[in-house]
Amino acid sequence: MALNDNLIAPERYATVTITDAFGNQVMSLRLAEFLEAIAAQANQNKLVDGTGSPEGVLSASPNQMYIDTNAAAGSNLYVKIAGSGSTGWTIV
Repeated sequence: MALNDNLIAPERYATVTITDAFGNQVMSLRLAEFLEAIAAQANQNKLVDGTGSPEGVLSASPNQMYIDTNAAAGSNLYVKIAGSGSTGWTIV
């Protein structure tokens, strides 16, 4: 058996069917693809911490969250709302 050989025949892969609120099928994914998509989303939205504002310092994708561990309560949570560079952070 080679490293890339399938352990399970492709026709036997489990599938996940995603439906809308009315029960209509929206998409169907192999379980492995579904788990990879969930892991990617979880990794993208992980909470990052540091000291000081992330504006102009921390590059991230929109929806990334950041906590300033040196700030006073109520002024320490930032969310990246736009862009892909280090700007676009807003305090929540």
